[in-house]
Amino acid sequence: MADGPRHHHPEVVPGPSGEASVILDIGGDRGAVVIFAPEVLEGSEIEIRPSGQPWDGTHTAVRRRHVRSDTRFAGVFGSLPRGRYDARVRDDDAGPVVAIAVTGGSVTQVTWPGPPGQATGT
Repeated sequence: MADGPRHHHPEVVPGPSGEASVILDIGGDRGAVVIFAPEVLEGSEIEIRPSGQPWDGTHTAVRRRHVRSDTRFAGVFGSLPRGRYDARVRDDDAGPVVAIAVTGGSVTQVTWPGPPGQATGT
């Protein structure tokens, strides 16, 4: 196949999501990651990679999520093989890189660092 011009289509950004609106595929050696972020990152893309590997563009958007009587901002990776990962704001080489451990059959929750501070994963 010959290289030609790439066609880029604008992404449609969905509105806020409510409770139970994300599907996770976990179990066996697969887990999920929920990254809670500050409001300023709404609409940003969080990129993830296996630790030590090159960034390959695998990403999710930080979205406004209505949870009970609260509003949170989060990106969700719904199914990842267990292992160690790094995450960053996509194409932000100067920003933080957050280490994340994914365990099969569970959901890892991470709070994105805000100035000052560090991210924490559980």
